[in-house]
Amino acid sequence: MKIVILGRGQIGSALRDALIEHQILYWAEDIDELTSSEIESIKPDAIINAAGKTDLKWCEENPRETFRCNIEAPTGLYQRITAINKNSSKKIRLLHFSSGCIWDGPYDEDANPFTPDHPARPAAYYSWTKAACDLLLLAESAENVAILRPRQVYSSLRSPRNTISKLNSYSRLVATPNSMSSMEIILKTVRHCISSKTDWNGIWNIYDKGITTPFEVGKILAQAGLREMPVVLDKSELDVFHKPKRVDTVLYDERFEQLIQPERIEVVMKRTIEEYKL
Repeated sequence: MKIVILGRGQIGSALRDALIEHQILYWAEDIDELTSSEIESIKPDAIINAAGKTDLKWCEENPRETFRCNIEAPTGLYQRITAINKNSSKKIRLLHFSSGCIWDGPYDEDANPFTPDHPARPAAYYSWTKAACDLLLLAESAENVAILRPRQVYSSLRSPRNTISKLNSYSRLVATPNSMSSMEIILKTVRHCISSKTDWNGIWNIYDKGITTPFEVGKILAQAGLREMPVVLDKSELDVFHKPKRVDTVLYDERFEQLIQPERIEVVMKRTIEEYKL
């Protein structure tokens, strides 16, 4: 298949390097530069949008540019795709990376975690832009778009954007329940959405099965010899000095678990940290 990948960050770079079984065009320019004429010339089977602004503080300080990158550019792209699809028998698919951070917990064991149709509860401007873009994409046309919502993405890559690298740098970590998404499960989900003829579009929560905490991840890193054993940080104390607020989010998606069958978080995390260590 011919696939255009947008985004130079952690996810976009990983997709470019991993999807070697397909013909990949890695689009390094701005989304707005991928015009209708460019798309018609390329004739892709799918376009994967992993571009956008993600740094919480930067987004708060640069709201206009964040709005353009996280809302205007993706919706404009999908409008162009939709217009092309109306006049073509070959439909271009859009896989758009949103975020599981559009919800703010805390997790309640007696209540259900956040599902794909759960109303957004953004706690930061970044989260608001991602939630708003999801709604606008679905309002444009829900037929040829998959909205992918990972949470706390991690991999074996030594990168400041990798959640493992972030958690490895803090001496104190909160012990609040959260979902996390390995690059392994993201790639598996993307491959499904690219290849499936029927059940691929709509909203997907993407995560490794089960629940962990930043403190638990810190312990695994310490056991691997990558850091000292962490100290527990109370979430209320973190909320005082961490602005914008750091959210706690536990995800669930019945369709995702049935079709993608994610591995347990503790298994994937230990394997990934061993690779990260090497």
